[in-house]
Amino acid sequence: MSSLEMDSSSEHQAAVPSEAKEENEYIIQATKSLRRHMGLPEDPTEKPSSATPSGAKCRLDVCPTNIMPGKYRIAVNPGCHSFRGHQSPDFYHVGCFEKIADFSQADFVDRVQPVTRNTWSFRNLNSSSVLDGNYLLDAGAERLTISWKEAVKKLINERDGVETKDDTSAAVRNLLDDAGSSEYVPQEIPDADAFEVRLLNTILAPNESDGPEDTEEWNIFYEFQMVVDGDQKSLDNRHSLDMSLYLWRDHVTLATSSNNLTEELKERKEKELNPKAIRAIKRLMVTPMPDIQGAFRRGL
Repeated sequence: MSSLEMDSSSEHQAAVPSEAKEENEYIIQATKSLRRHMGLPEDPTEKPSSATPSGAKCRLDVCPTNIMPGKYRIAVNPGCHSFRGHQSPDFYHVGCFEKIADFSQADFVDRVQPVTRNTWSFRNLNSSSVLDGNYLLDAGAERLTISWKEAVKKLINERDGVETKDDTSAAVRNLLDDAGSSEYVPQEIPDADAFEVRLLNTILAPNESDGPEDTEEWNIFYEFQMVVDGDQKSLDNRHSLDMSLYLWRDHVTLATSSNNLTEELKERKEKELNPKAIRAIKRLMVTPMPDIQGAFRRGL
């Protein structure tokens, strides 16, 4: 809420003409800044474009660019800013957040939580909005973010002489790493959620294969993960997560575009993406949704 106040200082003086001119210029610039922040044209006589959504403001003060719909973002929840008495999340471009968060330290990495069908409730999100397909990561971004977190944490532990504890069973690790490969043999996982296992075997499978004779199977981690196992120099790359996600979305665009590509992009697509890669990317670009039917059966 904004309040209208009168300066009660006894030393207040009327502005001289030069000061008034400077103040007027400041107000003009502040007005333009406010209109840009609201997604409006600087000139009030210019009609805003309904085709260009404004997006959320990036909380890194030096960043002039809003976070546009469809882009990945970091939500710090609760945020440092309040709105009408309520603390709301602070949003950042992934790359902007990496500038201020030291992901070579476990304290920061441990707090990264990808928003998925299994974790959205921790963000206090509206269920109807989630079911409309908002907020949740697509399958590719989900696998890459979780893999990035595990890889970075492992490197940190190696550097600091801390033992990395992995309580994941061999059967689950087999599912997470090998699903989609022609060599993958499913193993029994006691008490596993059938819905989740089905997703990990299909949409979320990290591999794509043309069959038993395929010697160059496609793997999402090999293609897009920027953190190298055992390479401590990976911790020096402050933008490893943003780079992975950017590369992933770039290839999603290539894989799903055809008629509107420039000649240069067509050449890139032919060079970088074979039919197997395109098939894998189109599968992983889907957003895995919550198990609504299962929730009803469980009475949740």
